Amino acid sequence: IIQTQFNTLHDRKLIEYQLKLLQYLCISKDTSDIVVQCYKQVFERDVWTCADLLCVISVKLNEQQLDDVIEFLMDGLVHKDDVVFELSIDEPLGNDGYIHKRCALSIAKIALKLNERQLNKVFEYLMNAFERRKITICNECAHALATISSQLGGKQLDNALQCFIHRFPSYFYNYNSETNATQFLMKLKEGQLGDVFQCFIHRLSDEKEHKYNREKCAELLGKISMKWNDKQLNDAHVQ
Repeated sequence: IIQTQFNTLHDRKLIEYQLKLLQYLCISKDTSDIVVQCYKQVFERDVWTCADLLCVISVKLNEQQLDDVIEFLMDGLVHKDDVVFELSIDEPLGNDGYIHKRCALSIAKIALKLNERQLNKVFEYLMNAFERRKITICNECAHALATISSQLGGKQLDNALQCFIHRFPSYFYNYNSETNATQFLMKLKEGQLGDVFQCFIHRLSDEKEHKYNREKCAELLGKISMKWNDKQLNDAHVQ
């Protein structure tokens, strides 16, 4: 019924306003269930707002409801944007992996609310999707993996690091503030910092690397050097 009502609307601001009103109905399990289902049903009408609101209401959801939201967002990571979604009659929303990116960023935000079981579930999903090439790694899904692995620590953090170094090193020096890698890098331990150091040095010495990327690597080396031991500092000086 709610989806049918939204389908009759074509004014972007009105759709956004009514979607935002729904968040205040999350006062019980039953009403929260209804709000979650509504956001899922009209997601493609206003991807940005629904993705953002799922993050907002996540603090009010129980474990089962969070599982539902996580599953929905993970499904969105492999969504094929083969049509142009519209927020209003005159404002097309483009189809360049938009749903994938918004779902990935939402996972990164909601990750802070997840328990260990849920974190492991999303971590395994992302790693398997990268390995099987179900997902082409981008800054947004890399950031989701970084956020989750930072919370889990241990082997998951190391596996995520190796994934970035060997498959998607550009995540470290991407310019988007929403996917900044600094917090992930500062979570790394001594041995892991050595791997990052070698990765950055390789990028700095590669004359084919874009000037901006080399400058960003130099900046990040300065930040992580605060965590180096004496040997690593000496090695950096020699390099």
